[in-house]
Amino acid sequence: MSLFNKLKKTTKDSAFDIWLNNILANPLSADIKAICFNLYDDGDNKWSIEFVGTSYFDENNTDWACNEVFTTRDNPFVLIREYSWKDAENLFTEMVSKYLKDGKYANKLKAYTAIGIGFVDGDLNIIYKK
Repeated sequence: MSLFNKLKKTTKDSAFDIWLNNILANPLSADIKAICFNLYDDGDNKWSIEFVGTSYFDENNTDWACNEVFTTRDNPFVLIREYSWKDAENLFTEMVSKYLKDGKYANKLKAYTAIGIGFVDGDLNIIYKK
């Protein structure tokens, strides 16, 4: 059983889905070309993820995610669990991937050029590209 399934509650939507639904329910800037999910190790088994809309995407330029036009930096989704950084990254990647498959606003996300995920001080993994 995956880390995500172990974490998921018995409700229809996970807390992550609700957080992402609240972001995507609102109109986002027309300047957004790609989405990046930034991951943070906040210490003391606290992990957070933020949603970032960028005005640029180039798979060959790792700085594409720095062109922010929208961010949830002041309202990240937070988990408090004892994970390694790799387990946290795998869990968040699985959560976003599941949302892309059957989330309420999955089609809105898939309208962007690409979606990446990774720790802010590490490599980004492209998990969706048009």
